[in-house]
Amino acid sequence: MNTLLQCQPASAPHLRRLFLAAAAALVPLIASAQPVAPAQPAPAAQGVSPAEVFRRMSADNWIPRSVSFADLGFTGPLVLGYPDTLREIYLPVPTNVPLANAALQMDSNYVRADGGRTTMILSVDGYPVSARAFTAERGDAGLTLAIDGAPRPSGFVRFNLDWRTAVGRENTCADARTPGNLLRIEPTTRFTYRYDGSAVRDLSTAWSSLPSTPTILVAANKLSTEAYDSAWRVGVALERAGKRPKVRALPAVGDVIDMRGITIPPALRGIPAFAGLTENGQHKIKDTAEIGALMALGAAGPLQADIVIADQTFAAAMGSNFEALKGQLPADAVAPYTEWRAKYLDPWGTPMASKEVRLSNVFGRPTIIVAPDAGAKVAGLFTQIWQQVAASSSVVIQAADEPRSDLTAVSLKYLGAKPGSFDVLAHADWNATFDIGSVAADGRGPGTLVVDVAAAPSAARTPPIVSVFLNEVLLGAKEMEATGRRERIVAPIPRYALAARNVIRVSFIRQLASDRCRETPEPYPVSVLASSHMLLEKIEAGSDFAGLMSRFAAGGTVLVPASYLNDSQNTLPRVIRLAATTGVSPINAKFTPVADGTQPKIDGPFLTIDLPLQDAKKSDAKVEGGRLFLAGGGDKPLVDVSGLNRVGLLEVTKVGNDTGASYRTLGKEAPPMDKPMQLSDGNVAIIGASGLRSEVNTVDPSGQGRLREARPSFFERTYWWLLPALVVAFFIALLVYASRVRRRKSANAEL
Repeated sequence: MNTLLQCQPASAPHLRRLFLAAAAALVPLIASAQPVAPAQPAPAAQGVSPAEVFRRMSADNWIPRSVSFADLGFTGPLVLGYPDTLREIYLPVPTNVPLANAALQMDSNYVRADGGRTTMILSVDGYPVSARAFTAERGDAGLTLAIDGAPRPSGFVRFNLDWRTAVGRENTCADARTPGNLLRIEPTTRFTYRYDGSAVRDLSTAWSSLPSTPTILVAANKLSTEAYDSAWRVGVALERAGKRPKVRALPAVGDVIDMRGITIPPALRGIPAFAGLTENGQHKIKDTAEIGALMALGAAGPLQADIVIADQTFAAAMGSNFEALKGQLPADAVAPYTEWRAKYLDPWGTPMASKEVRLSNVFGRPTIIVAPDAGAKVAGLFTQIWQQVAASSSVVIQAADEPRSDLTAVSLKYLGAKPGSFDVLAHADWNATFDIGSVAADGRGPGTLVVDVAAAPSAARTPPIVSVFLNEVLLGAKEMEATGRRERIVAPIPRYALAARNVIRVSFIRQLASDRCRETPEPYPVSVLASSHMLLEKIEAGSDFAGLMSRFAAGGTVLVPASYLNDSQNTLPRVIRLAATTGVSPINAKFTPVADGTQPKIDGPFLTIDLPLQDAKKSDAKVEGGRLFLAGGGDKPLVDVSGLNRVGLLEVTKVGNDTGASYRTLGKEAPPMDKPMQLSDGNVAIIGASGLRSEVNTVDPSGQGRLREARPSFFERTYWWLLPALVVAFFIALLVYASRVRRRKSANAEL
């Protein structure tokens, strides 16, 4: 700096302007290099008085949100290395809503066994934002990346990772692969941001803004039949949208609530209702004023809600709680508290119209309020096809169902897939997700997947390979001609590959080669075309979970003990998970609570939960306390185990001519069922604390059904050549016969 000043003397004002310009230029560099503090859950508003605390809470519209890679479905680390050096990840954000303090905290490390020039390039929405070189053999590659807050019409931030190594070599045809240079991104990598809650003005945007684990708030642990019915239907709709809903009931006096991590503003600790909540741990609620205090904390409190199932008891219960708290406030805090209450506490407790769903503020955040009789309609409204129709803050839904037709095919675009083009260097995937209920109806189900693709030619002599998967089962593959024209893959779908929620994956692989090493390998475009579709076929609904899913697509009945309605917070997650796993339609299914000591009335496909079925046909499974007994084909059982707890048994069974599923809890406690489960062609499933533990088909334990389904046709057998041989033999025999007839006619003519 001294040399620069000596060579370029300048006046003090000029130096000041120069210094300010340099500092301004360094600001963005420092921002991208230094860690950006991730957005934390909103702290309780601070203030010198209770009045100021409520004023600040009333003025704060910003909602914090945090999404980890684990929330996006990454169960383990994401590893990049040759040949998979590129990855694009979609980070969900509210649609068309500006963000603030958006940052991606990437937890990663690397190893470099093959040397070379290794570079990590990070891009956001297609634009590069960071590039780093690595020279050590191993080290930390973590960083915090600031992301701009521009609204995203797509509802996603596209985050691209490019981990590449260039190896200097004398021969252009030498092996340039570097399998020992690897980047490992941990599932703890987290995307945090805040968004303006006041910018969420319609139900469609509110639905797209839901977190990966949304909270369904119900009025109390004891619910009416209507409210319970709506709650499980909305929960299944969330499961179908890829969410993992939680259920929370408003607390009552005597309930225990977890206060860990909750900070009470110092200005409020002098109020008796708040003073009792400062315990750091489990707190037992003493009176209604404390309930009002818990709700008055807003987004900083332990009570949160993303969807509320309205109930007739809401308004009365909340009104008494808020009035009890109001009586303990100092005089100068009553007006700010009343303003806060009118803005964020009272609106969602007002009575709802029949079949109404509306957007309101609950605890300081935009929340979807569902009328107690609107659950089925809401599940239909927030499907892929009708979600954008909810472009209002309040609607009354008379009908919202999935389109039905007697056609034998549906396009993948109708199922929510987005055909498009993308570039492939070595390997790239195209994915689409659909529910079995959207294609299974009137005895038809998925029979054949027809995928139309196109690929541009590349310098490599080896043609690209396209493979089609359903739920990670390979259905078909093809060596493409890569002329830019449409090429078709017809892939039959086996029954065992189907599930309640299905994922189609089309994988493209190109050979990393160039024309006689005269060119550097570059990506070339491929397309999944809009003409891709699924053929529906008449299917025989067998006595397994796959067959049951096709029955549930058009309806069915969910039957639970009436006591479940008195313990909604603990039983609703079980009903939601079982209904979503077995493919029960939240739009068309019926719901029936069964009183104790009463036999359920079965009419059509059914799902019973913790109910005895005395009229059921002989079952292979017997449950007595913590004992599980599965009968075998002979005198010996398949399994006989006692002492089980926190385990459940789900079984396909028949009552009369109706087939359904029956769930029973083994032991005193039911499993939590907090992880997704994927059922296939078994008829007995054992569910534990970690999800699905085992699935077996007691009717066909050796898998003969699969073998018959996979048995090759005549043309697929090795002796298909017999057909032309038989045709030739038939023509020879025909010629011999014609010759004999001709000779016989000639002999008769001579006579």
